[in-house]
Amino acid sequence: MTLDEIAAAHPQPNTLRVPAWALGCVQRRSITFATGVEDTQTRVFWVQAHGMTGDIRIHPGRPHIAAETSLATLDRETLTRLASIEGGVATTSWTAPVMAWADWIGFQPYDKYPEPGVMNRIGDCMIEFAPSGAYVEDWRFLPSTPGLLAGLHLVNETGTKDDTYPRTGGLVIAGDHAIRTLSRYQELSDGTRCQDFVANSSNPAAALERVFQCVTDYMVRDGDLWRIAASTDPRREGSITPLTGPLSPGREPGTLIETVHGEPGIAQRLWRIDSLEANVAFSQSTPLAADRLAWLEREADTLIDPLTTKERKVA
Repeated sequence: MTLDEIAAAHPQPNTLRVPAWALGCVQRRSITFATGVEDTQTRVFWVQAHGMTGDIRIHPGRPHIAAETSLATLDRETLTRLASIEGGVATTSWTAPVMAWADWIGFQPYDKYPEPGVMNRIGDCMIEFAPSGAYVEDWRFLPSTPGLLAGLHLVNETGTKDDTYPRTGGLVIAGDHAIRTLSRYQELSDGTRCQDFVANSSNPAAALERVFQCVTDYMVRDGDLWRIAASTDPRREGSITPLTGPLSPGREPGTLIETVHGEPGIAQRLWRIDSLEANVAFSQSTPLAADRLAWLEREADTLIDPLTTKERKVA
């Protein structure tokens, strides 16, 4: 069975652990730091389900390399810059108006953004303030057709020789968008930045291969399959993949067994369901009080109409 089929046939009761307006996928428009520096170039995607977050952050200095590129052919500086990114999954909690994250499983073996976020949303815009005042982030919700909303925690992997690996990770899905993280089999020392691990290695290519054991993919639905739009390993970007292999219920309630194809040495993955819900709608707007809506409609000829007219001309 596919995850969509399981969600339709066996939906899991969900506890809304974040506001309904936070569910979906957002792309960051900008981050502004207290120093006045603004970053509008780093590619950042965030997928939010009921109690799980997935995100990926790729700065503009990360080189793009083709799928067939051998890391052994690259110089130390390029290899180091390839490791200078972030991506992962976390458990999410909410105490209005603050969203917090815990138990990160990510590409970097430390939490680069340890602060919670003071959150607010209007329309398709969600603003996140760091409580310390260190930065503010401007996020915009990406459109999606109604669809699956899910969070899965990876419990372990089973090899083709029936040996089990304590690999962790997660899969967060919101309609047409998903983020999946698979952790390393052997993690780097806690607090060691991946780029420093590569830069200081006597064999930087081998060091990056170890770093790339952890992979975070941001995927966009493409029919029945998914396209990897951004990845911690740029060689994966643009490829088409199923979201998971075939799934079946596990022995324990609330678990799923995935049959893995196309990954040498791996036969199965065991997932624990955090949330699983079919046919969720993802809105680009937020409610507005009647008097404020009347004001907006009254002033639409200067506030709204010029924008929609311009969009029609561009199209």
